[in-house]
Amino acid sequence: MAEEREITTSLEPPQDIEAEKAVLGSMLQSEDAVMDVTDRLHAEDFYLREHQEIYKAFQDLCRKNVNIDLNTTYSQLRSRHTADFVGGMVYLSRLSDNAIVPGNAKYYAETVLAKSNMRQLIKEADEMRAQAYDGQNSADIILDHAEQRIFEIAHKTQKRNYTDINEVLVENIKQIQELERNKGQLPGITTGFTDLDKLLGGLHKTDLIILAARPGMGKTAFALNLAGNAAADGASVIIFSMEMSKEQLGERMFATAASVEMEHLKRGNLTQDEWMSLSEAQDSFENCKIVIDDTSDISVLEIKNKCRRRKAEAGLDLIVIDYLQLMSQQGFKSGDRVNEISAITRQIKILAKELDCAVILLSQLSRDIEKRPNHKPQLSDLRESGSIEQDADIVIFLYRDDYYNENTEKPGVCEVNIAKRRSGPTDKIELTWVA
Repeated sequence: MAEEREITTSLEPPQDIEAEKAVLGSMLQSEDAVMDVTDRLHAEDFYLREHQEIYKAFQDLCRKNVNIDLNTTYSQLRSRHTADFVGGMVYLSRLSDNAIVPGNAKYYAETVLAKSNMRQLIKEADEMRAQAYDGQNSADIILDHAEQRIFEIAHKTQKRNYTDINEVLVENIKQIQELERNKGQLPGITTGFTDLDKLLGGLHKTDLIILAARPGMGKTAFALNLAGNAAADGASVIIFSMEMSKEQLGERMFATAASVEMEHLKRGNLTQDEWMSLSEAQDSFENCKIVIDDTSDISVLEIKNKCRRRKAEAGLDLIVIDYLQLMSQQGFKSGDRVNEISAITRQIKILAKELDCAVILLSQLSRDIEKRPNHKPQLSDLRESGSIEQDADIVIFLYRDDYYNENTEKPGVCEVNIAKRRSGPTDKIELTWVA
């Protein structure tokens, strides 16, 4: 065994120094090569530290809109105090002279990236092996981390520990310019409700949206409406339902899309017109990218893994989870529910950022609402944990006065209260509730 370990550690990491030289030399010679390479490689993809420093200088010049050549690169390396380290003008000239076919830069870059990915896979395998021997983390946690990293490597989205502020600002400018070009268009995923879209600008990627209400207020029906409307507009949606079966959810979405009463659907008591409406509704779902998972006892780790796979298979824009209080998180004792809920909401927020998609997380509200004369929800009613409010980017409450008051002045009206919004003002809108 000792001999086997020695052989393993003495192996040379995967690399192709000549391909690295060809990439850098091509970039020194050709602006087209620069454009072909910069969106494919990070500095960390180069094996030699000297090559990493030269590529960082190239990146600096690109951010400044300065053409890359021998003189500008050498000047930038001097300003970074790395000119001597990389071999100065002599080494840069050699790189440029040896780049025989700059038009092949894309091919050279793919070779460099492939070797970089292999090194990262080896690193991840070593870390997983070390964690498994250590025994401090469960197998599920080790596998979750490994799957996340392998997913990132496979999709060329290697994380860096930090990002230069200039890169961030360049992306900000691009987003603003895109919004300016698309004036009148919704910047986020549509909810299908005009007033709600005007208020929120749609559902935005990386946002965790808490949709909370007391039982009977229709939060599942409302969430399915949001999911169906988003999918009809081209979004890819996954729905996790721990309370209802996929057949029950399908019935609800079917009834809503066809404008047929649920009672008629359940009894099979339909008119000819209603059958026609159902047929048209079925056709409308044909090109919708919606999948449903009705696993009853599902953990956050399982949700994360399934979402990653869906993202890889068909893209993913919106995740709907029904509902928070039915979820579990490994490693917590039965009496530690508050901390368990806190861990769950934190992990789901991290998932929204990792997969760059919006998440709608349904939540029950505390029974204390029933004890108050005014039954309208407030943030303190979020059940079991203040971290729900803390982790959420948006908190939406649903309230129907006719549920509590038979003589209400607003029968059939659902109040949608945006009680918290991290990036904008809060407000209330009213929607008509159709049973």
